[in-house]
Amino acid sequence: MSAAPIRLNASPVPLHLRDVALRAGNAGRQLVSALSLSIEPGQRWALLGPNGAGKSTLLSAVAGLSTTAAGEIRLGERALSQWPARELARQRAWCPQFWLDPFPASGWETVACAVVATQPDLSAAQAELLARDWLKGFDVGALADNDVRTLSGGERQRVALATACAQGAPLLLLDEPTAHLDWAHQVLLQPLLSAWSAAGGTVFAAVHDLNMAWNFATHALLLDGQGGFVAGTREEVLQAAPLSHAYAVPVSVLEEGDARWFRVDLSARRD
Repeated sequence: MSAAPIRLNASPVPLHLRDVALRAGNAGRQLVSALSLSIEPGQRWALLGPNGAGKSTLLSAVAGLSTTAAGEIRLGERALSQWPARELARQRAWCPQFWLDPFPASGWETVACAVVATQPDLSAAQAELLARDWLKGFDVGALADNDVRTLSGGERQRVALATACAQGAPLLLLDEPTAHLDWAHQVLLQPLLSAWSAAGGTVFAAVHDLNMAWNFATHALLLDGQGGFVAGTREEVLQAAPLSHAYAVPVSVLEEGDARWFRVDLSARRD
């Protein structure tokens, strides 16, 4: 992938979660209880779990867009609630699962909005150039002048990823970043995430594909949908027992050297 050079617009800081509890809605079922972990700059975390386990809810809370039922989230030395909006935008970028485009805007204008919000030192021409470079990096440069409302799901997803990266915030929060992407464009994403952490940034991405999680992540957080979780290095978390428990299907793990593959073992399916 030939994207724009990675330019972080703030000093990376650790992300700390302390006894965080999450519920579905204001008083819904408990999704997560007493979650504590620290995510350091340079790490790449895969957020895993079955549908409805709280992955999107957790990412939204870490982004500062929703509140927790209990506990505290800190970026560096400050609680998330103490970060002014403009500073927070320079510190974290959030790419949600779904996008709403109520007004006409081209692909490059969509990306440039993130650029001018966090990099006011750039001229309008420089912001446009940076936006176009990131779109080229995600193989959607040819559609930079198209209205985003006319794009396919996969094309719009690549614009969204370009927007998050162009923001230049050290902490990338990605909710199902490969949704709608074909294999060729999934392949584009993984080296970018490695390069992001090599530059000092942090990745926290919710994914369903366990094979992708193994390939891109250094660490993993597995939610079981019943309030429990397992967190640690990818080697510790991506094992048959915790995966089978969380997903309620028998998961087989195949290993060859440093490689690891995952599949549902239908021959051992539980009643």
